[in-house]
Amino acid sequence: MLRLRKLLPLLAIAGCTSNVDITEDEGSTSGASINYTSHLTGCHGQASSSIPASGNYVLTSFGGPGDEQPMSCGGQADGKGWYAASRQRYGCGAKLMVQANGKCVVLAALDYGPDVCVENAAHSPILDVSTAAAKLLFGTTSAGWSDHLVVNAVQVSSSTPLGPCQPDDTGGGSGSGSGSGSGSTMGAACSSATLGRDVDAGTCVQSATDALWYQCNDGNWDQIPNDNACAVSFGYCSSATLGRDVPPRTCVQSASSGTWFQCNGSEWVTPVNTSTRTGALGACSTWNPR
Repeated sequence: MLRLRKLLPLLAIAGCTSNVDITEDEGSTSGASINYTSHLTGCHGQASSSIPASGNYVLTSFGGPGDEQPMSCGGQADGKGWYAASRQRYGCGAKLMVQANGKCVVLAALDYGPDVCVENAAHSPILDVSTAAAKLLFGTTSAGWSDHLVVNAVQVSSSTPLGPCQPDDTGGGSGSGSGSGSGSTMGAACSSATLGRDVDAGTCVQSATDALWYQCNDGNWDQIPNDNACAVSFGYCSSATLGRDVPPRTCVQSASSGTWFQCNGSEWVTPVNTSTRTGALGACSTWNPR
């Protein structure tokens, strides 16, 4: 399983700090969810982008002690946050209202996966979620495809708070999140030009414009000295190919292997679609062939 490894010191950037110092080809990943398939055959690290018309999925869980890994959209699969895979279906950071058993939770799509081999085994689309979400919906801390736990998921507004929510009996996805519990957010979201999408209140981003750190505070960006106190942060990545630190969404073709990578704000991730010039975080902010 791929782990974050510190390899090279960061280049000094006046007035800011970053805790991201891994380089292309070393410790890169396509996500945590896609890797939990060693017990199945026919797995090739590819996930389905098809969204079922019914919105119904079989639920599985990933992350937590012993399984904690970086996710492709940034952040760690720690089991405690309100996150899900399926960013290939909905996009990084998309909010999903997930319902089952008369219970509801809003999750952010932050990882790539699961592998299509899991869906083939379950004969159903799969939604891979955090342990916290599985426990809230079904009272279990370990949900597998063979358990056939069915949920309904719909995409909701980016301003919807993460965490437990009121069930939506209409099936229209208009339920409001309560914002309570681990990983929840408070206040209005902020629009990030660096990430090319809205982020939840409390999120920290190292700006592509001036390399300084900013935190979203109820719809406004506040400058901060570093991201030490941030629950979720997106910083620069160190590029051995370019010889400098680069902001999130930067795409670089490795000088050593020729493979394309995108900085996701915490590490280098792959694959990158060279036809559309998109990666885990969406459109590449800059395109840097070797």
